[in-house]
Amino acid sequence: MTDRSTRYAFLPGAPNYPTIVGGDGCFLHAAAGRRILDGAGGAIVGNIGWGRQEVADAISAAAQGAAYSIPLWPTPHRLELHDRLVDRWLPDGFGHVFFTSGGSESTDSSLRLARAYQVAKGRPDRWKVIGRHPSYHGMTLGTIAVASHSARQKGFEPLLLPFPKVPWDDPEAVVRIVEQEDPNTIAGFIAEPITGAAGACLTASDDYWQVVTEVCRRHDILLMVDEVMTGYGRTGLTFGHQHFPIEPDVLIGGKGLGGGYVPIGAVAARNEVAEALRNSGFMYFTFSGNDIACAGAVAVLDILERESLVQRVAQIGPVLEHRLRAELDEHPVVSDIRGRGLFYGIELRCDRDAVVSAALARDLWIYPAGSGPVPNAVMIAPPFIIDTDEIDQLVRTLRATLDAFTSA
Repeated sequence: MTDRSTRYAFLPGAPNYPTIVGGDGCFLHAAAGRRILDGAGGAIVGNIGWGRQEVADAISAAAQGAAYSIPLWPTPHRLELHDRLVDRWLPDGFGHVFFTSGGSESTDSSLRLARAYQVAKGRPDRWKVIGRHPSYHGMTLGTIAVASHSARQKGFEPLLLPFPKVPWDDPEAVVRIVEQEDPNTIAGFIAEPITGAAGACLTASDDYWQVVTEVCRRHDILLMVDEVMTGYGRTGLTFGHQHFPIEPDVLIGGKGLGGGYVPIGAVAARNEVAEALRNSGFMYFTFSGNDIACAGAVAVLDILERESLVQRVAQIGPVLEHRLRAELDEHPVVSDIRGRGLFYGIELRCDRDAVVSAALARDLWIYPAGSGPVPNAVMIAPPFIIDTDEIDQLVRTLRATLDAFTSA
């Protein structure tokens, strides 16, 4: 087993991670009977918990009767997922959805959408998309370029478009960069409502978001909100932007839409944005709206709705916050705790990768984060079904892990 798992790694010398053979609830099952408390929902994708037979059955049924369909052609599962999102999940006025295979494809598609929108409006000089520092939007060349994540950009600089950046928390800088760059060259502004992997839940003020929204409206710059991590209930509301005075033109989703069971993402646009592209077209990916993935996503949404799991996040999120603060607010290697719902970042005064490895050795998985002004952090984002005893176990294990670094 060890030899096989070592051979799986693409890069020589990669860590020897546990071989995962299944899961149930908030736990991952590793080889030899090991149980790992999943304190981060994998890569912050797990929301309904693991081992859901209902989702497996939906995927199996779709696979048994499926044939490949061109992404532009409707199928029952595509229609059901589209209508479910428009009717029950997306904000009013968002009647157009484009499916992808995950978050990177979704954010990359939004860059193309912003450019296509401006060209369709007769503005061919508009190509720039403003990003924030720090930020992370995926691993295509376009999304690496528009984000500000130094480790992910390193070595690729010659291949990256010079998209302008603004600080994550400075409203005056937003106004200034638009004026400096010339609004007639700017197609869009992309932002995470709460910064994920790059900043571990950095959260800007309402004033910041109001300025961003007003500037984008004034100049017809598409405001694209990256909800790949924060969407589908993670923060205690349907979408993370709903905590703030943000008026998006485009919503970008992934991760939680498939709950970790299927690779799927979605880009949703306001009706006016889609209408502008009526005579332009918009290219799809080969597996956009994959039938099996759509069926799995519908099953995930069924569970989220039936068990009121978004509301549950709003209720149990404060329990997680209270326990984290009670144990770690004064901890010598912790410099900050921030977030909301089941989406928390812990900024560290020690090496994050060492902390993640030490936690995993104690059968707890947490997510590494940080870039630029936040060099070392971890994220806590368990499945929405986590109970208070499991929260206690998570925080107790994390505390023991961090205690080991106080004398390092």
